[in-house]
Amino acid sequence: MEIQADPQISSSTRTPLSNAEIADRLASLAQLLSTQKENPYKVKAYRRAAFSIRTLSESIDELIREEADLTQFEGIGEAISSAIREIVLTGSLGKLEKLRSQASPALASISAYPGLDPRRVLRIYKKLGISSVEELREQLEGGAIEKALGMRMAQHVRQGLTETHGMLLYRADGMRDAIEEFLLARCSVRRAEVVGAYRRRAEIIEEMAFIVETDDFPLVVSKLERYGGRTPLLSSSKDTALFALSSGIQLRIKLASAKDWGLALIDCTGSQAHLRKLTAVTGSLKSLKTKGPFPTESAFYRSFGLAFIEPELREGYDEVERAGQGTLPVLITAKDIRGELHAH
Repeated sequence: MEIQADPQISSSTRTPLSNAEIADRLASLAQLLSTQKENPYKVKAYRRAAFSIRTLSESIDELIREEADLTQFEGIGEAISSAIREIVLTGSLGKLEKLRSQASPALASISAYPGLDPRRVLRIYKKLGISSVEELREQLEGGAIEKALGMRMAQHVRQGLTETHGMLLYRADGMRDAIEEFLLARCSVRRAEVVGAYRRRAEIIEEMAFIVETDDFPLVVSKLERYGGRTPLLSSSKDTALFALSSGIQLRIKLASAKDWGLALIDCTGSQAHLRKLTAVTGSLKSLKTKGPFPTESAFYRSFGLAFIEPELREGYDEVERAGQGTLPVLITAKDIRGELHAH
């Protein structure tokens, strides 16, 4: 069946949907489908597709307008591609609206919280005689859920109602690649390199950060506002900008020069604890800009008699002291792995 666009929505007046808005609809559909006798693999497929869309740099709305094949992206098959096309061209998703109209007000409200299992929540509603997310939150904070249904149920509700601002490292890998490609190809920066917690390979990433080399930083900021269709700018200055990514974490971009690229990498990679211990040896990093250049991290460390400190070690323990003594540990890499153990 051919999907017809809403005649009242013209391409010249409509506001393009962001990837986040499209993903929200797919996640809500998955949430409501999970309450039906629907194939659980289909529910998981919609959830995977929603996550995949949140990590894309391309605007799904624009791709649909250009009649691009969405099945090129991981987690998007023919059926989900058709659903996305319907969302973009009509502004809604018929299957989602139908399920919402059939659902009770209590169930419909749960669809706004993808982390909640509707079946578990409905069990809580019945047990405690409540019917809204607001009451669910009150019962959680008052301890009634844990008392009536146990600690694990209370933990599930708490996690589902908590607004998350973090992402597991393995999920951030694809996002890092997408942002870097966007900076190089769309923003025309000469160089871009990831820093911060991601470069230290921290388990939870709350902010993806990059340093960039460019002659037109305001243009980079303007281009990034169109990342993934639309990415809100939270704050900006002459050399730094902070954005809210649709995945729930933030994106920070900082301007760096070629002559002090190594210094910028060090300043933007280490944890606060690490930088405090490092500057006790080197002095203020800001003041060192006049004493450079420091084009590489290795050049910086050598100038202070320190061995190179791998990014993963820059957490503020004893790495700075050991770098001065030449006793830093050698990290395990993929080349050191000789086998794999898999158990259930």
